[in-house]
Amino acid sequence: MANPIKECKQLTPLAIFGINGKVENGVRQHPVTRAAIFPLGNKIAIADFAKNTQEFVAGHTNSISCLDVSKSGKYIASGQINHMGFRGYVIVWDYESRKEIGRHDLHKVKVQAICFTAEERFVISIGGKDDGSVIVFDVQTFSPICRQAASRAISGNALTIRPMHNNPYFFLTAGDRHLRLWSIVREQKKLYVQDVHLASKTRTFYCARIDKKDEFAYLGSGTGDIIKIVLNCCDRDNVTRPGTTSGILGAFGTHNPRKPTGRDCNRYVNGVRALYVLEGGRLLIGAGDGEVQLVEERTEVPLINFRDYPEPTWPYLRVVKRTRVSGRISSFVRSTPEKFYICTDTNEIYMLNINSWILKLLRTCHAKAVYFITFPKNYAAVFATAGHESIRIWSSNRKQELLRIMVYNFNCAAVRFAHDGTSIVSVWNDGIIRAFTPITGRLIYAIPNAHNKGCSALAIASTGRFIVTGGIEGQVRVWKIEPYRQNLVGVLKDHSGPITSLDINYLDTEVISACTDGSCVIWDINRMTRKQVVTANTQFMSVLYFPTGVQILTCGSDGRIIYWMVYNGALIRELAASKKSSVNCLSMNATGDYFVSVGSDLQVKLWDYNSGDVVGIGSEHASSVISAAYSPCGKTFVTGSTDGSLIIWEVPEEHWGSPNPPDGPSYQLPKPQPKGKPAVQSRVDSGTRLKPAPGENINGLLKATPKDDICCVECPPCAKKEGKAADAFAECKIVPDVRKC
Repeated sequence: MANPIKECKQLTPLAIFGINGKVENGVRQHPVTRAAIFPLGNKIAIADFAKNTQEFVAGHTNSISCLDVSKSGKYIASGQINHMGFRGYVIVWDYESRKEIGRHDLHKVKVQAICFTAEERFVISIGGKDDGSVIVFDVQTFSPICRQAASRAISGNALTIRPMHNNPYFFLTAGDRHLRLWSIVREQKKLYVQDVHLASKTRTFYCARIDKKDEFAYLGSGTGDIIKIVLNCCDRDNVTRPGTTSGILGAFGTHNPRKPTGRDCNRYVNGVRALYVLEGGRLLIGAGDGEVQLVEERTEVPLINFRDYPEPTWPYLRVVKRTRVSGRISSFVRSTPEKFYICTDTNEIYMLNINSWILKLLRTCHAKAVYFITFPKNYAAVFATAGHESIRIWSSNRKQELLRIMVYNFNCAAVRFAHDGTSIVSVWNDGIIRAFTPITGRLIYAIPNAHNKGCSALAIASTGRFIVTGGIEGQVRVWKIEPYRQNLVGVLKDHSGPITSLDINYLDTEVISACTDGSCVIWDINRMTRKQVVTANTQFMSVLYFPTGVQILTCGSDGRIIYWMVYNGALIRELAASKKSSVNCLSMNATGDYFVSVGSDLQVKLWDYNSGDVVGIGSEHASSVISAAYSPCGKTFVTGSTDGSLIIWEVPEEHWGSPNPPDGPSYQLPKPQPKGKPAVQSRVDSGTRLKPAPGENINGLLKATPKDDICCVECPPCAKKEGKAADAFAECKIVPDVRKC
């Protein structure tokens, strides 16, 4: 009788680490539910930080480039970037139902910025450099009503947009040598525009804010100063009031009282990237270098006194408080009257209390793709991820980052914990193998030039005596690891492409390597020879040994998961995991009953190993999923994607797996003791001792790290450059006289 097909359940995430901080003003907060709304790939994420929950709204065909939420929280508007020659969509969503209620595709390639006008009357969107138009979308009729070029021929592109607070028919656009005030005439379906007079000043504006009374506007420039303009609006036909015009009041910097007049003006490094207008004329300013300042105007000094100032930027702002965050600031979001969310382009969210001036790091995630995920041996409380410039250790229970090890300008291809938990071994694309301590992140040893084109895969033996690495050039190398010395044991050459995955069997006698050339090779580690080869018409992305070591599991770019026999390399079974995209990674639980697969179709699938059925599926990722790891307890697993997000998934209880083999009565013969001779401890450590060597161990990382705290460590350079020698022959290591050798 055939086995019944198991029911496929929807997998639920326990925690989601993910945010896209590179979108300008991309992080918003819902005014009623207080949920954070931000773009993540081609989806809109709605996250509740208090409950640690997150959901997605899908509908865009490519990455979201701008986002806005209406004042009442009823609607969400978003725009996307597309490939050259294609249209960029603008979509209006209903927040309660999470469904699309209107869209248009009138922009070319990219939607640069988007906003709701006052009273939720219109949605204004501006196109990127390939489009250059302003489009007004009527929310009442859910249709666009007018379109006009955003810039004049002598000015640059519009980069940001800001509506008035009290009048729904007026808005402001700013950008590269561009600052214009607009009015909407709904009956005639027209737009009237007036350029703001900036005198002789030329700026590139990155952000803009308008005060509550719609009298003044503050703009942050790439020069590092604040431009203040008077609006003098609002007249429907003339934009500004008759007989008046909008113009500049001045370009302001911060005052440095320690310097003499004429040199006492400081500008912001890398420009002003975010602004917020507070009560009492104070400003919260975020700079491109991560500087956050609370400033106020020097009202005791009249502006007319700066007419003879030698610099175009006047020191009219006084710094009240200051702090610094990591990365370029992209968004300011006011959560409560005294608390602000600060988002940076390194995908981090901070909470700043402007009264007590306490800065707290709330959320972190990788800024780029997560290349590898791993758990320690028999310890599910923490896991490690490898990404751009960093290795990060996360807590599964606290749902936060514990340790960050930074190696600038390089990518970590793979990371593994030593089985005794005393070290973290990693391989990098600069060709160096680095090992770190698990608590302080200190560099233990580094093996330079391990692979001449960079490392791409890593596997560690259970004894910790040797490690196996794979390179982009296609070689597999075995290294002997000793406390004070690391030696190359052998080089295994058979592949003709980059090594994508390595795995060692539980006896430490075989290692299997997967390659993009369509072959997987099983190597004998003791004899340094090839034992078996399996080939398929695909690019293998991941390979796994079954816990007993009798079968292997592979996946590749053809979307198939294949079972192979280790003894003779025979194909046992094929599973169609995806019809259109590749399967990028596999991970199996400790018992071998279930495994998880992830792919470029954004889906995470949980499989029954014996029946080959999908028993669970999850679709919470917003971009291609390229890494996965099953926890040692079998109750959770973690997946990572190309946008830097991580998701911890809960495995249903019926799929936790059973011990293999099942627990049963066991009996061991007593070991006879030799008479007359005391037991002498062996001098050679077999690597199977239960107690690890004294020192740092991964078990103590949670105790050593306070709650809501992150330890960030920078890795020192592995090779110092030697100074140029005084001797002409010393630089080439040549000894001209043989007698001096």
